[in-house]
Order: sequence, then C-alpha cells, then structure tokens
Amino acid sequence: MQAYIVHFGELGLKGRNRIFFVRQLVKNIRAALHDAEGAEGPPVEVAPFHSHILVKVSGGLPAEVIEARLGKVFGIAYFAPTVVIPADFETISQTALQLAEGVVTSETTFKVDTTRGDKQFPIYSQEVNREIGARIVARTGAPVKLKNPDVTVSIQIYEDAAYCFVRRLPGAGGLPVGVSGRVLALFSGGIDSPVAAHMMLKRGCTLDLLHFHLLPGSELARASKIVDMARAVLAPHRLAAVLYLVSAAPFETAMAEVRTRTATVVFRRFIMRAAEQLALRRKALALVTGESVGQVASQTLPNINLISQATTLPILRPLIGYDKAEIVTAAQGIGTYELSIQPYKDPCSVHARNPATWANLDEVRRVEAEIDVTTLLETTVRDYVDEVWIEF
Repeated sequence: MQAYIVHFGELGLKGRNRIFFVRQLVKNIRAALHDAEGAEGPPVEVAPFHSHILVKVSGGLPAEVIEARLGKVFGIAYFAPTVVIPADFETISQTALQLAEGVVTSETTFKVDTTRGDKQFPIYSQEVNREIGARIVARTGAPVKLKNPDVTVSIQIYEDAAYCFVRRLPGAGGLPVGVSGRVLALFSGGIDSPVAAHMMLKRGCTLDLLHFHLLPGSELARASKIVDMARAVLAPHRLAAVLYLVSAAPFETAMAEVRTRTATVVFRRFIMRAAEQLALRRKALALVTGESVGQVASQTLPNINLISQATTLPILRPLIGYDKAEIVTAAQGIGTYELSIQPYKDPCSVHARNPATWANLDEVRRVEAEIDVTTLLETTVRDYVDEVWIEF
C-alpha cells in the first residue's frame, strides 16, 4: 500500500462551507485514480483526514502514475508520500531516520516537525523533534535549521497510527472541479480556447464545449482533432461533458453574397446566440471564450463590446490580459499545444480578410437583418448540432 497526505490551499479559507469543498475534492481524487493503469480491483481509499485528506492506494499501482494523476487534481496545494506506521516512538524514530537518510546529507539543512494529534501520546512534540533530530544529526552530520530548512521531516501522530514524510509534491492549486457551477466553453481549433477551458476547471467549474466547424458532415467532425483536444482538457479530471459540434454551413451560405468588413463580428455574435441556447439546455450559468484584448480584429474592446451584446449570459474571458507567449506556455503545460497547431480550418479565419477593428453597430444590424439571423439561428440549432458525449 502507498499512502499520501493531501494538503489543500484556499479550501482552508472556506469556513463553514469547507466540508462541501473537501467532499468534492475527495470525490475528484477517487475519480482521478480509479482507472489508472496497473490498478487491480478497487485499489483506492480516499477520506478526510483531520485537516487534510488521506489517500491509500494498493494493487501495485506505480508511484509515478499516482503522483502524476494527483498532481493534476485541482484543489490540491501539495501532497506528501507518507509512511504509515504504529504510533510507537522507536518505530517512528527508525522510520524518520530511514526517510532522512534518503534526502538529508552533511550539505543540507533540516528540521523535524511533529504534530501530536493524539494528546495521550507520552512524549511531547518538542521532545520528539529534539530526540529524532539528534539521531539524524548523529547519522548524517547535517545541521539543524528551524527556519526554511532544505528538508523537513514531518511526523504526525494520531490514535490509530503515525505518519512520516519528507517529500512534498506540488499540486495544481485552485478549487475542486464541481463546486462552482456549469459553464459552456466556446472551443475553436486554436491554442487559446483549451487554455481558457482549463482555467475555468481550475476555478471549480464543470463545463461543456461548443465548436463551430466547416467540415462536410458530422462524421468528419467527430473524427477531427477537436474531439482529441476536448479529451485532453477533460481527461485529468475524468470529467464527462457534452461537446456540441455545430456546422457553420448555414451561416456561410447566408453570408456568401454579403460584402462587409463586419463579417467576423457578425459571426461571433451568431456564435454567442447559438451558445446561449445550447447553454440553457445544460443549465450553464455562463459562456467562456479564449479572447485576449487586441490579439485579433474581433478582440478589440469595441468589437468585444458588440459581441457581448448578443447574449444575456455572462461571458467569462480568463485569458483577457494574457499575451500570446503566455498562452502558448500554458497550452504546452496542459498538453494541448501540439494538437492546437495541427492544420485546421477554423470558420473564424474565413472572415478575417480586412476585418473592421471597430465595427459599426448599425452596419452589424444591417447585415444581421439581411441574412435573417433569427431564422438562421433557429435552423442551425435545430438541424445542424451534433452532440458528442466525452466520457472516461
């Protein structure tokens, strides 16, 4: 059996509501680990543990697999591979020495930090620190440093057992997925939107995805990189979601004879209207886009303002202040960048020839009236939407 003590960050600030967040985090950890390769049967036990969470994994699952999965679960500040032993001082001392020998040398500083959760344990925390610290010094020659040491040997003593650890692995931070409500993320074939969706997951949202495409038929859309990108965003969280694949063909046909520099804004407004209707099907509370101020013509502030007026739902833009280099770095970090740069024809790019950076509202409305945007929207949402369930 391998054990991990999971520490959470901002969850600890939630006061009376904290138990709700902790329960969701427990559920998410179970989901992240239950199907890991190498697991036999039901190998995972996850439960609240004093002011932390305790994870126990059996079934021969490799530590690197467990740690890679835990490192992507939102809501975890850090987690510590832990040795679980009887709450006996000599056993604790021997275990602490063995752990320290792997990481403490004469060139590193260290301290021992004991939490005596069992107040009946016969030795006070400071005495445990001093005695075990002295034994580590005698064995390794390492100097003690009580403030900001290189290594902290942590010991937690409770009625049932003692828990020792020296490594702390960083978690993904944020809030547990599932505590903040549902959103619908607009999902293009580019770099930005997967990062935006990822960032909303980090703030505890569940999400569905919407993609407008120019492919001739739903079968090709289902076989495109868009489905792979959606799975890449959702997979670390084992989050089931709907991916709406919507054909842009009706819009393209309607716009074929229209000459205007506002076409990109008109199309974005059309997308927002369709997204709102589909979001309401799933009781989503907001739309999410990968827009960043000034990145392309449709993302100037005047055009963002016009696009926002097409829907009554809030539009969340987690990348609004990012530059492209920052977004690329984030995409590489979450593993979507290589998929995003594969060749793909995004409908938005079709309307990118000499677009207006400050579209005129009267002109936009004239074009929308010319193409009968209300009927066009009704037809598209009724006849040109394919629902793909992403499940794990």
